Amino acid sequence: MSSEHNHISGEKIKFQYWSRNLPHLFDVNKPVFITYRMKYDLPKHVMEDYARRVDEYNKELDALGTKEREEKKRIKDAKFFTWFDELLAKAPDVPNLLQRDDIREVIAESFHYFDNQRYKLLAYSIMPNHIHVLILPKTQENGDIFPIQHIIYTWKKYTALAINRLIGKTGNFWQKEGYDHLVRDDSELANVLNYILMNPVKAGLVQQWQEWKGNYLSQDLI
Repeated sequence: MSSEHNHISGEKIKFQYWSRNLPHLFDVNKPVFITYRMKYDLPKHVMEDYARRVDEYNKELDALGTKEREEKKRIKDAKFFTWFDELLAKAPDVPNLLQRDDIREVIAESFHYFDNQRYKLLAYSIMPNHIHVLILPKTQENGDIFPIQHIIYTWKKYTALAINRLIGKTGNFWQKEGYDHLVRDDSELANVLNYILMNPVKAGLVQQWQEWKGNYLSQDLI
């Protein structure tokens, strides 16, 4: 992992880091939406359904005019993420360990531990096999934000050890790859918060988002 930042006319611009050779850009004073899941093999039917949707979307792109194609390309990554998340949440043949009370509490503790130190914890949803979390990274004394990948690493390391002790196993508990997205404005923030909190409702686990034990919303946003 490497990071860098630049200044133009004394004004700080975006931070960049690489995770598994993929570039990510983050800004100061903007929330970051993060998703990661347990380590397991995805069911064949889930991947086939996902591949079919992606293929159909790309075919539709090719048939559009230039302006419409560019607009659809702009939302492509978010669309693909939403599809994958929906398929994951509703798949009946994937592990659902994270809904155990003791495991959920370990994960929640990891999020709250550095709240108001390395980041402001805004919201999360601990789903049965994956996690959505929204944070606002805090700025260090040198002006840099606390590195997003290091924050995620500390969550995963602490919880993997604790959860493995609870289930009597060893080895990797979390999938290495994940998804992160810079929330650029208030409108997008509202959409992301709604997406996180309504995740268990859309998955058919509860009728109201407040009923899901794994949901959290900062009092600052209520």
